[in-house]
Amino acid sequence: MPKPTTPTLQHRLEYVGFRAVAGIMNALPLGVASATMGFVWKILARFNHRHATVQKHLREAFPAKDEAWIRQTTFRHWNNLGRTMAEGLCIGKLLKQRHRITLESQDLIDQLAQSTKGAVFVSLHMGNWELLAVPALQNGLSMAGIYQRASNPLVDRYIRLVRQPLYPGGLHSKRNTSVNALIKWVRGGETVCMMGDLRQRRGIEVPFFGQMVPSTPFPAMIAEKLDVPLIAACCRRTKGCHFTIQVVEISTGTGETVDDRIADATARLNKQFEDWIRETPEQWMWGHRRR
Repeated sequence: MPKPTTPTLQHRLEYVGFRAVAGIMNALPLGVASATMGFVWKILARFNHRHATVQKHLREAFPAKDEAWIRQTTFRHWNNLGRTMAEGLCIGKLLKQRHRITLESQDLIDQLAQSTKGAVFVSLHMGNWELLAVPALQNGLSMAGIYQRASNPLVDRYIRLVRQPLYPGGLHSKRNTSVNALIKWVRGGETVCMMGDLRQRRGIEVPFFGQMVPSTPFPAMIAEKLDVPLIAACCRRTKGCHFTIQVVEISTGTGETVDDRIADATARLNKQFEDWIRETPEQWMWGHRRR
C-alpha cells in the first residue's frame, strides 16, 4: 500500500477553497447549483487551455460539421461539465432525489442481479458519469469502483467519502495492488465499474472515430479471464438535473487466442462508446487526448 501523501500548505489552501465551493453548491437548490456552475463554466471556457483542444477534437471527429456547430457544441460541452462538477459536490442530495434518474435497461440489470456470476461495467465520461452506479445499487448489485486519485490528498479523501455509499465493494484507486482485489471481487459473483474511454498509453490500438487509438484492455481482460459479462454503461442528461442510464452487453470477442478475443471485445466496447457519443456529442468530455 503506497504511503499517504503528507498535505502541504498549498494542499490545505486548495482544500479550503474546494470545501467553500462545495458548501455554496450544497446551500443552493440542486437545480440552481447545477445551472449556476454550468453557466460559469460556459462563460469561463474560452480562458481554459483545453478550449482549443475540444474544438480540434470535434473537427476531427465530425469533419462535415461547420464552425457554428463546432462552437455551439463546445460551449454546450463546457456547460455539461460544469453541471457535472456541481452535481458531484452535491451527490448526497442528488442520491436522495432518485426520480431524477431513469434506467432504460431494466431487463438486463434484472438478469445480472439474478445471476450468480459477476460482471464488469465499463462507462464513459458522458452526461453525469458519477451516477452510473445508482441503478446497480438500487437493484441489489454490490459494486466496487475504480477511480483516478486526486493530486490533493485532502480533496481525494473528501471525494472518496462522498462517493463511498455508491460502492459497497469499495472504491479503489488506479494502482497495481487494486487489480487483484477487483478480480477477487468479481470472481465472488459481484460487479465492478470502471471508466474505459480515455487514452491508455500502453493500451491496444482499436478504431475510434476513424482513427486507431490506444485503449485499455483491462475490462475485456477481466471479463475474458473470469467468463463474466462485459457491460457498457452510459448516462445521458435529458434536461437540467434529470438523466437516463442505458446499459448494453458487449458480445464476447472472437479470435483463436485470448489476446485476439480481448482486442476484439475492446474494439466492440469502443464502437458502442462512439455510437453513444455521436448521438449526444456535447455531453462527452472532449478535452482529453485519445491518441
